Amino acid sequence: MLQADTAAIKSVPFSLACSVAMRVLTAPMLVGKVFLEGGLVPWIASGCDSRRLHGDVDISLRIADMPDVRTWLVGEGLYDPRLDSLNLPCNEERGDFGVHSVIDGVLVSFCPYLVESDELHQRNAALEVTDGFDALLEAVMPCSMEADRTELRRLPTGVTIGCATLEAVRASKIMSDREKDAHDIAEIDRIGYDLDRYARIAKEYATMRIVCVAHGE
Repeated sequence: MLQADTAAIKSVPFSLACSVAMRVLTAPMLVGKVFLEGGLVPWIASGCDSRRLHGDVDISLRIADMPDVRTWLVGEGLYDPRLDSLNLPCNEERGDFGVHSVIDGVLVSFCPYLVESDELHQRNAALEVTDGFDALLEAVMPCSMEADRTELRRLPTGVTIGCATLEAVRASKIMSDREKDAHDIAEIDRIGYDLDRYARIAKEYATMRIVCVAHGE
């Protein structure tokens, strides 16, 4: 199995982050199953260069589609068992909290979610080799409509990809409130977004809680 060079991971220009994201989003096995999240979304949606560095590529997907992601990573020679949440020592119950991969030097995080009792459970794993510690994390918030959060979007190039809605990205970045978030929010505002959808999502984000399900010693 591949052992990714995690020491070489660094923030990269938009062009490289975009290239890596599109490789994942347009893979025939993954089309319609994986959704781009985070700061890349507004820039790929508009076709403009963000003119800033991007630290990683965040991908969300339904937990039922995680086996397809692992199969694709193995087939592409990109699967590193050290970066798989299923293999973490703290994951005694073998719950699926996603898998990470290093693609062209860019960290790509595949983070599964599920909806239970009208709540969204967005999972992720922190890893010793990338974060300095192992942990299984879950963001929990109300989820009235899944369609408010993800969509299939046609890009200026004519390609259709799965991605978070602009409203969902804006709501998450308002909560984060970092300098780079303000830059991304400005692009979303320039593109335009649905005010009613944004109001619904912002209300749900305001009640979000982060749960550490398990952690390493």
